[in-house]
Amino acid sequence: MGKKGMVLSFAALLALGLSGCMGSAQPSPAPTADTQSPAYQKGYSDGCATAHGEYQKESELFRNDRNYYEGWFAGRSGCQNAQ
Repeated sequence: MGKKGMVLSFAALLALGLSGCMGSAQPSPAPTADTQSPAYQKGYSDGCATAHGEYQKESELFRNDRNYYEGWFAGRSGCQNAQ
């Protein structure tokens, strides 16, 4: 085996070894927001207002309610892209 073959073999073994470190367990997906909930709708509205230059965020809901949190980012992003 020449030098080139040894380098290729080493690279293949290294790649195999690194892929083994990754493991096969996938992290569980994040729970999705209920886009029909009042909290999501409020978050979307506040995020959209923020995108239009009028900063609005209910900090307590943002920290503690996943639906509001997701809605706020969806509103800000959706309304920024619509401009």
